Amino acid sequence: MAQQFTEVRKECPTCKYSWLDKYGKNECPKCLHPLMGGGAVPKRQPGEVSTFKSKASDACESASGDCPKGGQHTWKFGKCSKCGAGEGYGKTISPGSSKHGLCSDGQKHAFKFGKCSKCGKAEF
Repeated sequence: MAQQFTEVRKECPTCKYSWLDKYGKNECPKCLHPLMGGGAVPKRQPGEVSTFKSKASDACESASGDCPKGGQHTWKFGKCSKCGAGEGYGKTISPGSSKHGLCSDGQKHAFKFGKCSKCGKAEF
């Protein structure tokens, strides 16, 4: 037997959002604030987009390896902020280990329109 839900028009006192509530929840679906009493702590403040808070100065940096400028590489946005090396490109790749091997400068090929723009080797 199917359960019947009655729809009730509700309005949030915090953000003034209005909706038809058929489940009878005591929470605004937009700002997640409780509608009445209960002493519950709201999950988000009005205008907040996340409950995971980080400081503005926290750039989620990491450190690893040996930087030629001294100490460890400090990775920020995939690049060492001291020497400018790209994260992941400091590893040596043995020739023939990838599909196309290495370019004449010892790095990966840079294919553009089916040809390496550095050495001219065809991609296919």
